[in-house]
Amino acid sequence: MSEQWYDQADTGLAGAGRVTVLSRADVRRCLATIDPVEIVRRTLARHDRGESLLPAEAYLRWENSRGAYTRSIGMPGAVGPHHGMKIINASVSNPAAGLERAGGLGLCFDAETARVTSIMEAGLLSAVRTAAVSAVGVDVTGFGGAGSLAIVGCGAQGRMHAALLSRRLPALRAVSLHDRDPAVAHRLADLLSRDDLEVTVHDKARDAVGAGEIAVFTTTADEGYVTPDWTRPGALLVNVSLGDLADETFLDAAALYVDDLDLVADNPRRPLGRLMRDGLVTRPSDGTAKPIDATLGGLLTGRYRSRGTARPHVVLNPFGMGVLDVALYGAIASQARHLGFGSLVDLG
Repeated sequence: MSEQWYDQADTGLAGAGRVTVLSRADVRRCLATIDPVEIVRRTLARHDRGESLLPAEAYLRWENSRGAYTRSIGMPGAVGPHHGMKIINASVSNPAAGLERAGGLGLCFDAETARVTSIMEAGLLSAVRTAAVSAVGVDVTGFGGAGSLAIVGCGAQGRMHAALLSRRLPALRAVSLHDRDPAVAHRLADLLSRDDLEVTVHDKARDAVGAGEIAVFTTTADEGYVTPDWTRPGALLVNVSLGDLADETFLDAAALYVDDLDLVADNPRRPLGRLMRDGLVTRPSDGTAKPIDATLGGLLTGRYRSRGTARPHVVLNPFGMGVLDVALYGAIASQARHLGFGSLVDLG
């Protein structure tokens, strides 16, 4: 009998169909034709108006053979015509092996059939989305006139933040850098020096943080070490990574901003989520403890108001919304179709 047992279940209807696969090079070429910051800005506002779907993340954690923290996160979302999912995997031991710490895939779905229509390299887009959120946050919280920037952690995320913010801060004159690997910080310094910026590499993270009106943390730290006395008075601390800021730095902040309240409350792996779980930080207007002042989307729609620069410091702690990635995937897929980029694969 030549027929396989699984052929008995074949319905004879159309199968998975054709999928466009976009490499990093394809994604890069498409990125040159869109404005990721504006896409993120619009999507944050739409999310605040209830025009998106943001289900809970799927999180898988393990230790690899080196004993290093390793994980996979699945982040589905939908906004407007765009439906999809981000799958982003990472291991903190990857850089030592010559790999980027994080990488993954972005999926676009057909809204009618739910079939996957596009698969794209998501590592670059993830870094772009994260930096774009920080850029929107800097604008909407009132720090767009900053003249000094600190980057702590000069890997892929740090480089992306430095590249984007150095182009979007018209008054920027000085950049302070720190990385636990000085060579990584010096490579970023060489890139930024071409833009006529005064760039300083600091041996100590504290010195870099204290020099910045905006300090961005893009490290792999999972514990807090940055205390309030590290910061420049009135500075904005952008906590992109898992740890870095000590509990008292959150609790002493003049204002706390996040991207989504439910994401924070549902994620006690991160310090701010843990503080919410423990009742030390609450939602806006709760009145029982230190409140989160606003979401970025709420600031954009006018539902909340920014407190601007305020002492002792302001904290922006975006957790990462899959719906923002999905919006970017939709824009990239649309441009790829228009420009003829990518490889078409028939899945049968």
